Amino acid sequence: MFTGTAEELRARQAQARELAEQAAMLLDQIDALGLGAGGGQLHTPGGVIRNWPGEGWTVADR
Repeated sequence: MFTGTAEELRARQAQARELAEQAAMLLDQIDALGLGAGGGQLHTPGGVIRNWPGEGWTVADR
């Protein structure tokens, strides 16, 4: 469980969001290889990474 300050929590949440966005970009690159598209969603502290038809992988707030 996180025991830091509110400011530290916000900073970590922002970092988690940035990392989730990087993961979404990597999933788009993997799908672009044409070996079969991934499906579903990933739940992360930075948000939910979902595969939206026509948009690729995106990060959404919970």
